[in-house]
Amino acid sequence: MLDAPPILSPSFVPDASVPMTDHTSVTLKDVAAEAQTSIATVSHFLNKTKPVGALTGQRIARAIERLGYQRDSMAAWFKTSRAPLVILAVASAETSFFSDVAEVIEELCERRGLTVFRVQVQTLENMRRGNAMSAFLRRATGIILLGHSEQWITDPESLAAKTPMVFLNWDMPSGFGQQGLIDHLADGTYKAMALLGERGHRHIGLVTGPLSLPRGQELMAGVRRYEAAHDIDLAPRWTLETSYAFQDAHDKVYAMLAKGVRPTAILTFGVQFAFAVLQAASRLRILVPDELSVISYIDARQADFSSPPLTTVSPSIPQLAGHVVEQLMQLVRGDRADNTTVLELIVNDRGSVRDLRR
Repeated sequence: MLDAPPILSPSFVPDASVPMTDHTSVTLKDVAAEAQTSIATVSHFLNKTKPVGALTGQRIARAIERLGYQRDSMAAWFKTSRAPLVILAVASAETSFFSDVAEVIEELCERRGLTVFRVQVQTLENMRRGNAMSAFLRRATGIILLGHSEQWITDPESLAAKTPMVFLNWDMPSGFGQQGLIDHLADGTYKAMALLGERGHRHIGLVTGPLSLPRGQELMAGVRRYEAAHDIDLAPRWTLETSYAFQDAHDKVYAMLAKGVRPTAILTFGVQFAFAVLQAASRLRILVPDELSVISYIDARQADFSSPPLTTVSPSIPQLAGHVVEQLMQLVRGDRADNTTVLELIVNDRGSVRDLRR
């Protein structure tokens, strides 16, 4: 049973020396009047934007205590021209790749005294259009946008003209070059094909994602370059163009593996496609890597924990994140962001590619 509220004695009289003030209604104007000074002086005292005389400061401090003024720290934050905040907008994905990059970016920003506010790409678009969170966008030190064509904002260029911004669309390799990043996509798939070739694989399947996009075309160019110089079999029925959806890739791989002669190895143009291959193979009781080898371009943290762990060829995530943060810092300082980083290709051999020569 709940206790009844206390009943005040009829003789209770409030102490007139203590103001019965609604603290939330006290304004800077009230504090200024109590301290016999200007509103601007009270603001400078609170925000430490200009020196205030000792006696005036004491009067302001006493007025704040007497009136019970409670400073709205969020409102004060919004009144500053910029705050040590970086908005990091990241596309949602079926693998941890974007999250992996974002985590390194967050760590590097925090070392520089910057707080990172991570949001989805659509949230950034809503902020750009003026939703309730747009004040964060106006006051942020900088913006980092990581995504692809299916998850992108309408006009990143106009946003970048207002706020220092680095944006990378993984479907548009030319945009990487504009941001000073050299990502040799064709070299990545060539290197993956070479690893398969060195281990005796000649019958190779591909899961490419959308080939209508520049990214897919550059990755395919690396495969074709390897094919032109080596005796391999890329049967058309083994080359599967898919959407970015895991389910689409899974269904097409399953249909291909379930019928007819299959390749000895499959190269995928994204780690989510490789996971689709692993699941389809498992459903068909095809052993990886004993009966089918799998390798992916681009890495993700889950590749360590798939069954079996997945071999990948990938640009260096720490190197990519480091370049993005340095690029943003140059823009924030007002410098010309002209640094260039050539991304290293890292082979993560986790055992999902069998050596047929043994």
